[in-house]
Amino acid sequence: MEAPYLVYRGGYYYLFVSFDYCCRGTSSTYRVMVGRSTSITGPYTHRNGVRLTSGGGTEVLATHGNIHGPGHAALWADSDAWVMAYHYYTSSGSRLGINLVGWSSGWPALY
Repeated sequence: MEAPYLVYRGGYYYLFVSFDYCCRGTSSTYRVMVGRSTSITGPYTHRNGVRLTSGGGTEVLATHGNIHGPGHAALWADSDAWVMAYHYYTSSGSRLGINLVGWSSGWPALY
């Protein structure tokens, strides 16, 4: 677990982290996970209450299609939506991904 990024929204602190292995091109297993807490000092738990420190984490983004090993996310509130930037790999090399973020039942979901 690495690359933490913290945001505050709707009474919760959301801790975004990257799990697994980065920097292996299309063999990367990196993925973006999130936990939330009402306290900035935690504990941060996933959707079903398991702590991130105990292997919990709600998956936000993982390998799919031609996108391999997405991770190291950063989020911000734009004028009309939340945005997430991250890096990922394709067979042609490293790329920058940018997605809008919706908040379904208090949890982030990319679209």
